[in-house]
Amino acid sequence: MPWCEVRKEMVEQKGLDPEVADRIEKYVTMKGGKGDSQTAVQLLDTLKSDEALMANPKAKEGITQFEKLLGYLRSWNALDLISFDLSLARGLDYYTGVIYEIITEGSRPPTSPSTNGVAEIKASDEKKTAKKAKQIADEDEDRSDDPTVGVGSVAAGGRYDNLVSRFSSSKNADIPCVGVSFGVDRILSITKKRLEQGQKFSYITSKTTDVYVMAFGGKDFDGALKERMEIANQLMDAGFTAEFTYKEKPKLPAQFKKAEQAGAPIGIILGQDELKEGKVKIKVMGLPDGDPRKEGVLIEQKDLLSEVRKTLAEERVRTAIEERSVGKAGSGMEATKVSVEELQAAIEKLKVGEVAEIGGVKYST
Repeated sequence: MPWCEVRKEMVEQKGLDPEVADRIEKYVTMKGGKGDSQTAVQLLDTLKSDEALMANPKAKEGITQFEKLLGYLRSWNALDLISFDLSLARGLDYYTGVIYEIITEGSRPPTSPSTNGVAEIKASDEKKTAKKAKQIADEDEDRSDDPTVGVGSVAAGGRYDNLVSRFSSSKNADIPCVGVSFGVDRILSITKKRLEQGQKFSYITSKTTDVYVMAFGGKDFDGALKERMEIANQLMDAGFTAEFTYKEKPKLPAQFKKAEQAGAPIGIILGQDELKEGKVKIKVMGLPDGDPRKEGVLIEQKDLLSEVRKTLAEERVRTAIEERSVGKAGSGMEATKVSVEELQAAIEKLKVGEVAEIGGVKYST
């Protein structure tokens, strides 16, 4: 719905002061990000420089939260995938922070800017949208059929920190939450179309976790959440499967437990002092007491990918030796002799990311 129609409803039907409506227009017509005239960061800077806006405590809190979100997106190298849209709204009042909608690549239709900064919509689309609005029974419905969003959003949600506590028996319950609902039919339709076009979805894998990224430090340590995100993203881009906890300041024992539950053979530990020197520790999980590598090996951060590939290769071969020399219990695998030459050749292949065969079984990093 174009702004002129929104303003008309606000003033004529809801009785809002026209001057207030005009002040609202200044903000709800702002957008920044993918497909817009400015980036999300530029729009954020514009809002932060608005003295009147920053004087409002709730507005200031929202901007602070969004600035934090942009920092996380920067760590994931994903800033170019979002649009910061101040016209976005959710129907129910339990949301307490950032809200979002997700659209597929290419679903945003071409638009031409109008004089008031709002995309123009054909009259027929306006009528359809108005009719649709009258039929909405669920106030929290997303904008799946909004013509300004192309084929529509496939998911939507936001943060609602106080919602769960309303149903808790404890009056002092503090349960922060963030959620998302998915449009299953729409996702299935898009997936079917992509399959018909020959897409293989090769990025979907059943591989177990290769690396678990952890961090620890002193009382003044911030938890290195952004750094953990950056390391995990770097590993994923290189083809490894990586995990980390999303808590800002997790305790190290809890992180080791998560790594064990994930079945990760390798842990990357970001130490407070080591990070300042551009170094991290790479640790093989589950080593026995007395093993010189049990506490981890300090490496240069720039060598992370090559060291992870090398260590994974060695672990794959070590596992193969154990399985083939004594037979894997309960698996029906018979003990098989493996030559030193075969093991060395396998290690070299695994180090460069190739598939290696040991005793008739294929291994990969």
